[in-house]
Amino acid sequence: MGRLETPNLCMFGRTTSTPASSNLGLMDTTPRPVIDSVVRSVCGREIEDLVRLTSGGLNETYRAELRNDWPVVVRIARRPEPWFTNEGQATANARRADVPAPEVLGVEHVDHEGELLSFSVLRLLPGHPLDEVADELPTAELERVLVGGGELLAKLHSVGADCGTGHELAPPKPQFVDRVIGVAGQALGQEAAGIVERGVDRLVHDLRTYPPSPLVLTHGDFLPKHLLIDDHGAIVGVIDWEFAGAGPPALDLAHWEVAAGEGYEDYSDLVRRGYERVAQLEETEAGWVPGFAIHFALEVLSWRNPASPARLRRCIEVIARHTGT
Repeated sequence: MGRLETPNLCMFGRTTSTPASSNLGLMDTTPRPVIDSVVRSVCGREIEDLVRLTSGGLNETYRAELRNDWPVVVRIARRPEPWFTNEGQATANARRADVPAPEVLGVEHVDHEGELLSFSVLRLLPGHPLDEVADELPTAELERVLVGGGELLAKLHSVGADCGTGHELAPPKPQFVDRVIGVAGQALGQEAAGIVERGVDRLVHDLRTYPPSPLVLTHGDFLPKHLLIDDHGAIVGVIDWEFAGAGPPALDLAHWEVAAGEGYEDYSDLVRRGYERVAQLEETEAGWVPGFAIHFALEVLSWRNPASPARLRRCIEVIARHTGT
């Protein structure tokens, strides 16, 4: 086992990264001695108890109880290139904007039996993911939380971008379009295939029409599952910053609309309402929301490991809304 030098990389949003459908490393288990060694190196403490978390997303994720110290979260990614390299900088910048992001204690990259393992060790934030407790909240309380989430997102977007563009849209290639039309038609029928074609036309139109939007710090995966709520219904944490990087504000707003999950996507107006309490979206920035929403919906439809039927339908609904069909 040997640690590797970390290049100065910026990791950006999922629109330019491996899609969630690939489930990289989801079933893998890193040997305990490897985890112990990294945590000891980063924290200077021994692990007293290690519990695997079931909601780790793409990564292998643990809660580690440390001797005489606050618990930490250990996330392990298996990718061909070093991962989590921009997470510490992004979360530090977010905290300076009063966004409750976790402190990244250390990022290490380990060569284990010929495989690159990237570790991110973070201070544990208290709270429960919004998507796990929302059913317990009265409707008015849930709406208040979602408006608060929009306010936090606007604060995050007040931070200027300090690494290159990560979310440039480009006209989709013909073979990509053919694949997505085929997937939509096979899964949901020819009407859905036609909606995809119109979505591609709308995306190409926007690329020709709108000037570039200013770049800000974006979360890249701003969703209910990454908002931590305390027992009083306050947002006390925003987690999972591995895809954070420079991009236009439209990226995070569009991502919520497509991927927030059943019962949340239709609350996009509440997130926007909270956002506009803090900052107004310029016309150009707002104009890019449909393009990014269509782009991400097309990407989900193209996944090699197909998304669920409900998610496929959501993608078609989003494209239809933004094409007036």
